[in-house]
Amino acid sequence: MNKVKGLEPIVAVVLLIVVAVIGAVLVYLWFAGYVTKATSQAEQMATSEKLKIEAATLLTNGTATLYVRNLGGDKATIVTAYIMKPGTLTPICTASLSTTIDPGTLTQVKATCTATLTAGSDYVIKIVTSKGTEFAVTVTAS
Repeated sequence: MNKVKGLEPIVAVVLLIVVAVIGAVLVYLWFAGYVTKATSQAEQMATSEKLKIEAATLLTNGTATLYVRNLGGDKATIVTAYIMKPGTLTPICTASLSTTIDPGTLTQVKATCTATLTAGSDYVIKIVTSKGTEFAVTVTAS
């Protein structure tokens, strides 16, 4: 009547280790999925406005004409346009707008402000949406 008692504790330890590893893997997968979901939602919110300025003209009397395409999935409303010299933060003039662009459409945006610009000089035209997203283009005044 010899009984071997060394095998049962080893099996119990191995089973406990397997259960702990499986639990850790499940917690990791749940947390990784949660972080990925939160990150993708934040990216969608941040990039909902995608505008492209496809063409622009600027006259010396301060009249700017922009052709803006909405590449995003939501409507975008342009509320302000600034004309400034490249490399500066202070606008030469500001124009208030209220132009809504539907997704996928190309819209002509006209901004007029009282400024005398120099023909042949470069200027930056910056447009700002109602959500605060900024888009800019450099144009030579004519």
